[in-house]
Amino acid sequence: MHIGLGGNLYGPAGTGKTESVKALGGLMGRQVLVFNCDEGIDVWSLSRILIGLIKCGAWGCFDEFNRLEEVTLSAISLQIQRLQHALQSGSKTVTVLEKKVMINI
Repeated sequence: MHIGLGGNLYGPAGTGKTESVKALGGLMGRQVLVFNCDEGIDVWSLSRILIGLIKCGAWGCFDEFNRLEEVTLSAISLQIQRLQHALQSGSKTVTVLEKKVMINI
């Protein structure tokens, strides 16, 4: 966590992946917001969610991330990568949707 990276839990349904993330976030003093992803979610919607998470310092848990359309998955992955680079470099801001967003850590 201290190097600015996230995680990707993998395993069968019903094994407690989401609950584990929520418990870990709670132990680290972070609010964890869970979002269910499906084919209908677009880049703009996910980007707005990401902006909200960045501004309030909460963790995001994206259930069924693999169900996103390829173009959406690619675009949001790039934005997450930008956030990771900003965290690693100690930057106080990151650009999402062409907006500079203050990082609340």
